[in-house]
Amino acid sequence: MTMDVLNQNKIQELANEIGKDNVPILLEIFLGEMDSYMVNLSQHHGAAQLVYLKDISHALKSSAASFGADRLCDFATSIDSKAKVEKLVENGEEVDMMLELLHITRDVYRAWTF
Repeated sequence: MTMDVLNQNKIQELANEIGKDNVPILLEIFLGEMDSYMVNLSQHHGAAQLVYLKDISHALKSSAASFGADRLCDFATSIDSKAKVEKLVENGEEVDMMLELLHITRDVYRAWTF
């Protein structure tokens, strides 16, 4: 499961682009964003939760792709696409799935060493 959650080749590409010493700094920012997303997504309810899910999914498409969080990126892209055609519904499974995937991704990245 680690490989589809954490694409080490993508992180190496990022390190080549921005310098290896900069990766841990940016990774901490990425992990902090995930922590914030989990807390805020859990605290929102109803329509506000869907709006927040849409907002974070749009943001995660880019940041998850940059850090090789392929599974999270794919799911965020799927949510973003559903939101654009108004296919997200209150109390749908997407919120729970996003929370679970954020937890998994965060835990895998926190355990990984560059």
